[in-house]
Amino acid sequence: MDAAAWDARYRDRPDPWGSEPADTVRQRLAGAAPGRAVDLACGDGRHARWLARAGWTVTAVDHSAVAIEQARDRDPEARIGWQVGDVVDWEPAGEVDLVLLAFLHLPTEHLQALLTRAAGWLAPGGRLLYLGHSIENYHRGVGGPPDPAILPGIADLAPAAAGLRVDALEHVRHPQGDGTAVDILLDASRWDLPEHR
Repeated sequence: MDAAAWDARYRDRPDPWGSEPADTVRQRLAGAAPGRAVDLACGDGRHARWLARAGWTVTAVDHSAVAIEQARDRDPEARIGWQVGDVVDWEPAGEVDLVLLAFLHLPTEHLQALLTRAAGWLAPGGRLLYLGHSIENYHRGVGGPPDPAILPGIADLAPAAAGLRVDALEHVRHPQGDGTAVDILLDASRWDLPEHR
């Protein structure tokens, strides 16, 4: 979906996913020492605002100018650098301690490339966290995008974690309406230990 379509969607329905972060994001990052974070495809900023409240210095990027405008208007005092940009070619100014990608759906080869690139932005000990709808949700769950080409599986995310310490690469099931949604989680960090030769 292009930026104009997302602009129209946000104009039609501001705050489409509520104001609080996804439970999985909250659980995985609870208690993490704050640092510099990037929230890619931030939408109207629910995760970026939560990170900022927890003490993180956040850069939040989305290709929808309407979403970024709504995010700024909602919390103008937050210490968040809101940026309109295409995550496919956007780059941070320097190393970061966290890259969060929550419910960003691209064709799997583009998602793999983006995750691999984002892992290269991490400072020592930095963390990459991806949460999205899984291809398993298309077959067995409820909700989420109806296009299987943009829904990753475990095998699609594994190559992007090469060289990182993988803390989780798994399905996350949660109730949604009358059914169960199936998300996919990659939680990985840079190694701090030297390699053995």
